Amino acid sequence: MSIQFSQGKLQDQEQKTILQQVQCHMQKAAQEAVRGVVTEVVEAEVTAKLGREKGQPRQTQSQERAIDWKCGHCGCSDANQFIRDGHYRRELQTGWGTVQSLPVPMLECQRCQHDVICEYAILEKYKKYWMDLAQDALWSSGCSQSLRDICDRWSATVGHSVGLRTVNERINHLEPLVHQFHTQPFEQVPQVIQLDGIWVTITEQGEVVVLDRRNRARNERHGKKRVILVALGLQSREWERKTRNCGLADCREREA
Repeated sequence: MSIQFSQGKLQDQEQKTILQQVQCHMQKAAQEAVRGVVTEVVEAEVTAKLGREKGQPRQTQSQERAIDWKCGHCGCSDANQFIRDGHYRRELQTGWGTVQSLPVPMLECQRCQHDVICEYAILEKYKKYWMDLAQDALWSSGCSQSLRDICDRWSATVGHSVGLRTVNERINHLEPLVHQFHTQPFEQVPQVIQLDGIWVTITEQGEVVVLDRRNRARNERHGKKRVILVALGLQSREWERKTRNCGLADCREREA
């Protein structure tokens, strides 16, 4: 890394330029580190699936070793019939930026000479956004950040525009889990339950079509006041200790 410094005190623009250069170098270093770690992990997974190191001959006469990877043509899942078949290059967009030319191992089935469907633990096929961005979307949504704010931050990270639908699809994956949480019973009832209500305005789309300021036909929207019921359970060790002591005191009084 080569950065030019002047002998005098840095001015605001010079300091800003140096900071941008440092951030650029840091991002490139982080992307190279991500490429190295991901490559090492997927290669180790291939070695574990095949049961042999790279360059070691396969045992054609040994007992069948069934794995969860299978040939896309004949459906074979015997690891002894699979061999390494080079790599293909893909890009992976992460929270550290876009990793270019990431080498992903390929396998070939020796029964039909077709490709093996490899489902790696840390790489999702046909999905260019890595799991850290999906986790960021869920966390940011839970912190009440808007979709547009999340998209703007993602766009600045990966270096191109990210659509609202891309982020919204990842947030909607939580819907089944939320429904399950709402329907399952509580294993333990808290000692104190605080009930409250929060009033919000929900915008609904009507059937009447009106023209907006740009003379575009839009369905008329109107807002309705709705209340969100909130139940907050409070339970602490101190409360349990006090409750337990009160229970023992009542028993002693009854015995006396």
